[in-house]
Amino acid sequence: MKNRILGSILFLLLICSAAPGQSVNFIAIGDWGREGQYLQKETADEMGIYAEKNKTDFVITVGDNIYNTGVKGTDDPKWQTCFEQVYTAPSLEIPWYASLGNHDYYGNVQAQIDYSGISKRWQMPARFYNFEKRVDSNTTLLIVMIDSNPLLRGYRDMKKDGAYDSFIDEINSQDPDRQLSWIDSVLSNSNAKWKIVAGHHPVYTGGEHGNSKDLIEKLEPLLEKYKVDMYLAGHDHDMQYLKKEGSSVNYFVSGAGSKLRETGPMEHTKFCKSINGFLGITVSGENIKASFVDYTGNDLFDVEITK
Repeated sequence: MKNRILGSILFLLLICSAAPGQSVNFIAIGDWGREGQYLQKETADEMGIYAEKNKTDFVITVGDNIYNTGVKGTDDPKWQTCFEQVYTAPSLEIPWYASLGNHDYYGNVQAQIDYSGISKRWQMPARFYNFEKRVDSNTTLLIVMIDSNPLLRGYRDMKKDGAYDSFIDEINSQDPDRQLSWIDSVLSNSNAKWKIVAGHHPVYTGGEHGNSKDLIEKLEPLLEKYKVDMYLAGHDHDMQYLKKEGSSVNYFVSGAGSKLRETGPMEHTKFCKSINGFLGITVSGENIKASFVDYTGNDLFDVEITK
């Protein structure tokens, strides 16, 4: 009888340990909308395979959604040729939470917001916004989508010469201090275990554009203050993972959705590669697992975040 009871207890323990845990799964991709060119379509197809296999809940875009000059309106044909007709896998018929890149600012920014009311999956309620996802009964994930463009002084200080006047006007129509105060408020008022901030421009990068002094000065202190777990960005057309010694923030660049640029290591680099692909992320109650996947399905680099 004793052995039978012990056997039953062991069987129950095995069932519990084998039971799959709850998680939130998503993909982060940036610098992508080039009408299927520069391996965008091949990357999109692999995203569909990954999303089906990993039961992906949503996609995050980290800007430069439509090249080269954004969209003219909600009926711009580029919505079809850059988005709807490229990411066609059923597994990608899920919410796409989008942020704005500098190339999106060359077009009609409001049209990207308004497209949320037309597309079944495009989600951009404002230039910056936040949402939460329930991971399990005890764990919540906060995602803060920012508009990094007006936070950069270099854009705000551009002089009009006729070529980029509308871009300059659009940037300067925004109040960077208001957005920074909003970011502070959202992070300070959240009780979520996991906090992720996503925007177009990297704070740190070994890519072509280099580190952002403005984001190091204005954004990084907020990421550190509220112990943000991940900052997701694009802008540099490559894939990178960077981590400062002694910091809780994990910096990711996932800007390899289409046309590439060269990248390389810098002081904080843990991984970097110039190859088309995306970042797959799984958030559970215990950890965050992030994987860079290339356009052929190869798993290039994995990192696990715990706390």
